[in-house]
Amino acid sequence: MTAGAMALAASPARAQKAALVSSSLPDLPSPPKRILLGDGHLLLALSLVHDAPGDLVCAWQGDLVRHSKEIFATYQAAYPHLSTVPLVGQASPQTFSVEAALSSRPDVVLLGGCYGPGPEDETVVKRLEAAGIPVLFVDFYEDPIGNTAPSMRLIGKLLGGAAEEKAERFASWHETSVAAIRTRLAETAPNRPTVMLQANAGAPGWDCCWMPGTGGLGAFIELAGGDNIGARLGSLPWVQARREFVLTMDPQFVFVTGGGYLAGRGGLVIGPGVSSDAATASLEAVARSADTAPLTAFQQQRLSGIWHLLHATPFNIVAAQAIARRLHPELFGDMDPAATMAGINRDFLAVPLEGTYTVDLSA
Repeated sequence: MTAGAMALAASPARAQKAALVSSSLPDLPSPPKRILLGDGHLLLALSLVHDAPGDLVCAWQGDLVRHSKEIFATYQAAYPHLSTVPLVGQASPQTFSVEAALSSRPDVVLLGGCYGPGPEDETVVKRLEAAGIPVLFVDFYEDPIGNTAPSMRLIGKLLGGAAEEKAERFASWHETSVAAIRTRLAETAPNRPTVMLQANAGAPGWDCCWMPGTGGLGAFIELAGGDNIGARLGSLPWVQARREFVLTMDPQFVFVTGGGYLAGRGGLVIGPGVSSDAATASLEAVARSADTAPLTAFQQQRLSGIWHLLHATPFNIVAAQAIARRLHPELFGDMDPAATMAGINRDFLAVPLEGTYTVDLSA
């Protein structure tokens, strides 16, 4: 398994958290100016509500630098000092260094996502708090439907001022977007087609088949009116299925994830900095080479691609809309995930992320 698989492999130890999102704020004398990100991709959450998110980061995990080079390059261009921000770990909770965290002198530590410590890592939390550094938890990964809005509100309250108002707008918009999908499905109650979402299909080092259980992106399959075959295997955000299970289930629709990190390695190349034509060509290649290519959905091109990091960012509603439109075009044909991402760029992100985040093949 490649380094990019660390977050998936770590998932079993992260189940059954008691409190994925902090319920209260620390008593700080002023809004924090130095924030340590226990998951580098949390920079994107800051960017949704703060005019200069890069200026707030005093240290972070190395996941953004290592696995999302296009995002890092975009933000580094806006905030050159990000190239020298200290790393407190690589791309897994096990690599997080409390000593490095303490030496960066943060006003607050923001933990969450899939690459850094979670609430179950009590030793890390206790050592930071014993040193007088408050710790806050957010979650866009394990329960994205339930926790995206409260996580954004928590970040807004932490930063205060205009950030709080902007965070409330984003949280309310996210809740409204989720409710719109639920309402249409409740009114029509269509049949739920079987769905497999396969992580990094066609890429070397990814044994068949990593897919979401009932958590993570699996929740969006259910939200979008699909029957997630991964839900039969557990509740974790990612579970591993045998190829024989997948071929026997023969799901009606298949979604595969990928990102820029798969360029030149096989697998789906999609996400920031990737054109629609390039993403489509990449998905066509996956349809020919993936170990699940014998599935009927591949043969009949009921195949779609999604940027992998939609499973761990506040932009996750883009994935929900893409799945809903693909499964039930008669109900959700007016939902345009590309337009939704364009609106996020326009109305929220301090540093927009242009690219392609979802793509479909059709017979």
